[in-house]
Amino acid sequence: MNVKPWLSIFLFCFLVMGAASPSQAKVKSSRFSYQEQSYLIGLMKQQGFQDAFLKKVFRDKRLKKIPAVTRKNVINKENKRNYENFYSPYSISLAHRFSKRWRTVLGRASRKFQVDQEVLVAILLIETSFGNILGRHPVIAVFSSILVENQQKNHSSFKPKELSELEIYRLQRLQKKADWAAVELVALLKILQKSGDTSKQLKGSYAGAFGIPQFLPSSYLKWGYDSDNNGSVNLFWFPDAIYSTANYLKAHGWKKGLHLESNRDVIWDYNHSQTYVDTVLTVAKKVAQISKRKSKARRKYVAAGILEY
Repeated sequence: MNVKPWLSIFLFCFLVMGAASPSQAKVKSSRFSYQEQSYLIGLMKQQGFQDAFLKKVFRDKRLKKIPAVTRKNVINKENKRNYENFYSPYSISLAHRFSKRWRTVLGRASRKFQVDQEVLVAILLIETSFGNILGRHPVIAVFSSILVENQQKNHSSFKPKELSELEIYRLQRLQKKADWAAVELVALLKILQKSGDTSKQLKGSYAGAFGIPQFLPSSYLKWGYDSDNNGSVNLFWFPDAIYSTANYLKAHGWKKGLHLESNRDVIWDYNHSQTYVDTVLTVAKKVAQISKRKSKARRKYVAAGILEY
């Protein structure tokens, strides 16, 4: 089958990235019941949010449960093959072209935060293919679905007398995910409250991450960076996405130098996956090698009078 290279990688990313899972096709969903909405309102009211604001958010008719997304968050099986295509010549070329196009912003962010710009390029490639695959799940629905599912399963007055080890494990995982979802939902509500616009549904991955660098709401609040000082952080805009990613890495201990072993822990903080860490560093090093090679060739042509510097 003869598929153009750019289409091939786009289709690959479309199928592989977390933003596209469980499927970019229609995912079964249904409205939260009045009781479920009330549960979410009551839970977040305990965090200090006003009743009127919460009702506006959780009574929204567009807010729907996504059970498939909840299951994926609980099971969350990683396939190492998902990352292999990022090593392809086309992927590396795509990353190099991005680094060339955004070299000024990348250079400034690199100098300001003392972070290798190639690692910024690698992360943005792997997360969303430079903004091409941002995810279609309403972020608020992701966290709300997990919380409601946990409330129904882990806090139900009726439970079977005997549960298998797998069922017990999954209930424990669901509880852990619900604790995490509650923190992220609080952060998301703060973002909505600050924006003053609850009508806009922020969309992202199955894990509730959004924007070009795929930040969770809590990460957005802590490390989102307003690169042009306009009063807001827009992770769907490349300059803010680049600066925010650099800010995150710096805050987690990045030391300039792709070879440094300590930087592996920093990337692990970004995404708890050893395969992800390996892929980011490998892609970053390949991009650095291409840049170095092309720069050397350019200097040679300049010296020979073939090109102007």
